[in-house]
Amino acid sequence: MESIGHLPVLAAEVLEALAPAPGETAFDGTAGRGGHAELMARRIGPSGTLVLMDLDAGNLAFAAERIRALPQPPRVIPVHGNFDRIASVLQSQGLRADVVMADLGFASTQMDDPARGFAFQTEGPLDMRLDRSQGPTAAELLGRMRESELADLIYNLGEDPFARRIARAIIDRRNEGGLRTTQDLSQAVVRAYGARARQSRVHPATRTFMALRIAVNGELNSLNNFLSDLGKAASEAASGPASWLAVGGRVAILSFHSLEDRSTKRAFADWERQGWATRITRKPMVASEMEQRDNPRSRSAKLRAARIESRKEDASAAG
Repeated sequence: MESIGHLPVLAAEVLEALAPAPGETAFDGTAGRGGHAELMARRIGPSGTLVLMDLDAGNLAFAAERIRALPQPPRVIPVHGNFDRIASVLQSQGLRADVVMADLGFASTQMDDPARGFAFQTEGPLDMRLDRSQGPTAAELLGRMRESELADLIYNLGEDPFARRIARAIIDRRNEGGLRTTQDLSQAVVRAYGARARQSRVHPATRTFMALRIAVNGELNSLNNFLSDLGKAASEAASGPASWLAVGGRVAILSFHSLEDRSTKRAFADWERQGWATRITRKPMVASEMEQRDNPRSRSAKLRAARIESRKEDASAAG
């Protein structure tokens, strides 16, 4: 098997929150290189079932092979696609999930491969698609956006205060015919920052690249659809009818962006107010100083988890 090339973030905390048990059914909607999936697989054992999903077909195949190579693997069902299809996938398999996991980050192997276009440090095509079999690339997106649209995208999804200046520089670079690679884009952003680039705590292009990746892959829409389907299933489970989500099931979402964390926080709080769930984490779990030192990509990670409940008669508002 090829090198794993990726460290799962908050591994111990994820395992603690999800508490997978022998014989259970687990769903990992963003399997990546299989780091969190392996932890769950070892807990649910040969009598359990593990559904793996990922937009990256190569990583999905790697993760499935990794799990099947365990001494006592569970039944493994790999599905290439978006995790917001959780309802149709589980229903088509006749399964009820006890454990649901979504890691909203991306694999280090994707970031480290220049051909994927995620990294601003290396030269590569402006692709940024998690699923390279479909959808527009970052280059195609940038090629048709108006300056105002691009500025709004960088400000809203990248939360960069210099979004207007950056958009102007990118459009100028495009008009000059020089916006073809990751380095072209990175240099345009650095130019927009000017002298501030030397003072910036992170590379000036960090937020712009993140905003484009989120837009190219529709990541916030996918998360909101995922949370909506989970909410419907939690309501059904709490009320008694059969659902693809088990009463007592645990849901964990690992986010790396404030907008992702905000959506997750609101959804879990709403489920609790409705009496469908109890939040396992009142505040998000974050990486320890040691983990942040060993794995810098864990610095922005926030983990939230909830447990699905049968409806409580005395459900009251939760903050």
